[in-house]
Amino acid sequence: MDYRKFNEKYYIRLDKDDEIIASLTEVCARENITAAQINGIGGCEKAVVGVFDLDKKEYNREEVAAMLELISLDGNVTVYEDKPYIHAHATFAYRGADGRPAILSGHLLEAVIGLTGEIILTPADGVITRKYIKELGIRIWDFA
Repeated sequence: MDYRKFNEKYYIRLDKDDEIIASLTEVCARENITAAQINGIGGCEKAVVGVFDLDKKEYNREEVAAMLELISLDGNVTVYEDKPYIHAHATFAYRGADGRPAILSGHLLEAVIGLTGEIILTPADGVITRKYIKELGIRIWDFA
C-alpha cells in the first residue's frame, strides 16, 4: 500500500494481497481521519460481502474467490470505540462457475486485492462517532 495527499484528498494505491478494510483503517489511524467519504475501484482475488438479516442481527455472508473487478466501492469513515470504523458497500463483476458474467454486491466485509486498488478518501472536518443500537443490531451515526 502507498498513498499521497493532494489538496485535502488521500489517493491510496493498494497492492496485491492488501486487504481493503484493514488498509483503510490503517491510513485513517495514521492520519487521524475521523470522518470521510470513500470511493474506489480495482481488481481483487477474494471478496466477502453481506446483506444484513434484521431478525438474526447478523450478515448473510457470501464469499467469492476468483478474479473480481471491483467496479464500485462506496462508503464512509467514522469512529467507534475510539478507532476508525469503515462502513463500505461494494459491487464486483466476475465470471461464475459456468463462465457467464456474475455480480457480487453488498456490505463489504472483506476484500483482498489481486491486482491493484485505487481508492480516494475525502476527509471532512470534525468527528462522527457511532453508537450501537441493540434492537437493530447495528452501529449508527451519533451526532451527540
